Amino acid sequence: MHNFHKKNTVRYYLVIVLFLSFLFFSNDFGLTDVQKTAIVMAAGIDRDGDTFIVTSQIAIPQSSKQGKASEAVQIVSRGKTVGEAFEEINAKTGWYPKLVFCDLIILGESAKNGDVFEALDFFLRDEYLSDDCLVAVCEGSAKSLLNTSALVDPSSATAMKKVLSPHAERVGTVLPNTLREFAIGYFSDSKSGYLPILTTEPQQEKIGKEDGNSSPTPAENSSSENSSSDSSNQSGASTQKTADKPVFSARKTALFVNGKWVETLKNEETFALASVLSKLRLASYSLQREEVACSLSIKRNDAKVKLQTGKGDFFSLKIDVTMTSGVLDVSKSQSIEKIGDMGDVPTEFFTLAEKKLAGEISTVYEKCKAVGCDVFGVRERLIKYEKRRLKNRQDTAFQNTNAEVSVHFENVR
Repeated sequence: MHNFHKKNTVRYYLVIVLFLSFLFFSNDFGLTDVQKTAIVMAAGIDRDGDTFIVTSQIAIPQSSKQGKASEAVQIVSRGKTVGEAFEEINAKTGWYPKLVFCDLIILGESAKNGDVFEALDFFLRDEYLSDDCLVAVCEGSAKSLLNTSALVDPSSATAMKKVLSPHAERVGTVLPNTLREFAIGYFSDSKSGYLPILTTEPQQEKIGKEDGNSSPTPAENSSSENSSSDSSNQSGASTQKTADKPVFSARKTALFVNGKWVETLKNEETFALASVLSKLRLASYSLQREEVACSLSIKRNDAKVKLQTGKGDFFSLKIDVTMTSGVLDVSKSQSIEKIGDMGDVPTEFFTLAEKKLAGEISTVYEKCKAVGCDVFGVRERLIKYEKRRLKNRQDTAFQNTNAEVSVHFENVR
């Protein structure tokens, strides 16, 4: 019997190959013609009363014979629900919207004034959209932001995703958040969360007098008149068009409670919160001492948050942050020996940095406490470790918890 199966092994494999070939050539396995599919790269949500306004940035594939890169267009649709608005894309264009490549959701000001999960629950239900999709808010309308022609990339969605990249999170300039993490905070005992605020900024800042206010000399006028041509005019128009394009920023952070925007963190407060919640690498931290400015390079951080019991209903949240740092730059000139030694940081700069960062973390905590936004996870720790003492006082326990912040800067050497 064993020899029989051994002799027919080749036949078995041949039957399997023929069966798989039949499946391959007779079925497309659910693939959709790309020419009939709207590949949604990003979605912006605005509201007009009880109507959702969805702006979808869609990638239009180009034929390889044309030698052109894919283009992106914005399509606006409306509906009583976000799902209905997406279905309207098919009715308007004949394209069926695919969210499998959508990795950015922007909530406009009109959508964030209420419970933002009235707009986000559709994306949680969608089985094709990844829960690692980035979520952000903006001031004004998400439609206008997606229609912005950015400097760094023809696609505004791609340019914004660069601002919300993991690198930006590691250096502490941005606190990006995903749909999964924001949903976890929303449905947790804390009912709190945060989202980055996307804004536009001019690519060039004003330095002294504007270039347009300076008067050219007669010789310059004569020279420019003699050298003017159609090509130079086109070049000047192109340069002016490029100079008008803004860049994106997300250094401010919005705090949410029960899905509602309750407070905003400034740039330095975003970094302070990132020093506790994120893993920083090669971040920069600047400070001023008398007439000398110094920028420290933070190689890594280590943050420990621990709940300590107090008297009665009062608790203490102990926040210990350690920054391993060296000197990045100093505004005053130094000797070649000091320039070549990153670890040569004056002690007074570390002392000043510890005091400054500890104050900023305390300010963030007090802001969160004032609006009941528990991004530090106080309620979850109280329920986990002090549930018996809380009894029916869970709602006021966070307000009765004070923060003890300790920051230590240590040298890279």
